[in-house]
Amino acid sequence: MSSLIRSTGIIAASTLASRVMGFLRDMLMASFFGATGSTDAFFVAFKIPNLFRRFVAEGSLTISFIPVYTDYLLKKGEDEALWLAQKTFSILILILITIIGAGEFFSPEIVKLFAMGFSDQTSYFLAVDLTRIMFPYLFFVSLVAFSMGVLNSRGYFFAPAFAPVFLNVGMITGIIVLSSFFTQPLYGVAVGVIAGGVMQVILQIPYLIKAGFRMKLSFDFRHPGIRKIMKLLGPAVFGMAIYQINSVVLTVLASFLDAGSISYIYYSDRLTELVLGVFIVSIGNAILPSLSRHTSNNNVEGLKALYLKSISGAFVLALPAAVILTVFGYQIISVLFLRNEFTPNDALMTYRALFYAGLGLLPVSILRLTTPVYYAMKDTRTPVRISAVSMVINLGLGALLMRTGLKHAGLTLALSVATTVQVILLVAVLRKRTGPMGIKKYIRGLAGTLAASAVMGAVFFLMRDIADWNDASLPCRAGALTASLVTGTLVFLIVSYAAGVGEVRFIIRRFIFRK
Repeated sequence: MSSLIRSTGIIAASTLASRVMGFLRDMLMASFFGATGSTDAFFVAFKIPNLFRRFVAEGSLTISFIPVYTDYLLKKGEDEALWLAQKTFSILILILITIIGAGEFFSPEIVKLFAMGFSDQTSYFLAVDLTRIMFPYLFFVSLVAFSMGVLNSRGYFFAPAFAPVFLNVGMITGIIVLSSFFTQPLYGVAVGVIAGGVMQVILQIPYLIKAGFRMKLSFDFRHPGIRKIMKLLGPAVFGMAIYQINSVVLTVLASFLDAGSISYIYYSDRLTELVLGVFIVSIGNAILPSLSRHTSNNNVEGLKALYLKSISGAFVLALPAAVILTVFGYQIISVLFLRNEFTPNDALMTYRALFYAGLGLLPVSILRLTTPVYYAMKDTRTPVRISAVSMVINLGLGALLMRTGLKHAGLTLALSVATTVQVILLVAVLRKRTGPMGIKKYIRGLAGTLAASAVMGAVFFLMRDIADWNDASLPCRAGALTASLVTGTLVFLIVSYAAGVGEVRFIIRRFIFRK
């Protein structure tokens, strides 16, 4: 438990710094540019290199690379493992140059695919220009993702987790400073994205050197380790493609709705990603190397125990967060975004998207911790098949619900439903494959978390009207929000502690009572 918490804590603290900077970035974006057709164009363009990043590096390559790299590290030693990393790095460079070249050339077609509902040609051409500026960001962020695979496997967690801080620094600089140098201010924000990517890579270099890695090009497609990675890579790319299509579907369908719909979904997504990015992804990044070690040693019981610990921890984090976002989401949006160009109607539309996205927060959390178990077991096919089912549900239900009064909120509801089905199927198959998971000893903690979250939700519901969230001054709203969050969190911790929730008791004893 302590080693998992320590590794997760390093990643979470770094990621928290990134998320705080990210929220400052988004607050400035909302304040400077609001939620319009132009911001829709920017978010479409920003989504494209990030989508390819997950295909090429952060998703498919990393989950294919880490199990093989860890296997080499344990069985063949550091030299062989680092030699494999160099060859993987060389192939990644080649792939990235090819993709970026194609992306620059086919940007108009790519934007049409991602935002086929854009009827305003100004928004379309702006999205094409912004895509061409930001597409090279794929190169830098993919190198960071590759570094994460090497460094996390060697026990270095800080640099990859802290790197997004520099992306946010670049974007904030773009919003405040660089935007004033361009006729279209959003070009300055796009240039800031590239600057942030460069800084992210620079941060990784000293840590890679410390880990023994040398940036040396060495192409060898016949290397046994490369062949293993490539064997896993194909299904992983396909599986990641299906997973990301669920996200792309939201953007494509939202482009057919009123201007600003893509921006509403983006801002709601930023709030759910705070929980997922700071805590759940942190847990996932921390346990994947350990899961791979258990698999390499054929330690099924160790794998199951680690998986259940991570799920139990995710439950303690994601469930109360989901309650906060669904019950108190408008108040949070009011403080973070409601000012200048971002209107009360924008805040309301964002909250509608957030409410239904919040319903899927716990399933998404479990999904992001269950999928790595399959990858650690070198099974990339099962997640692909189950993701395909999720994709069909998301597309069909989303197309149906967006035509109702829910509009853009129907799209986030569809994604929550599709993700819930996906995680139920993944857990069911995993249990069938590994045998009984031993969840009984966690029942008390899960029930305690559920009860504490319900009590906390009631507290937040009673405190929703303690301020005028539309017209009160920002300091007044921020003070009311802080008081509410502190009160609700204390209630959750007290009830959880009394109910015997192990994770909460561990944290309180460790950091308050110093036991």
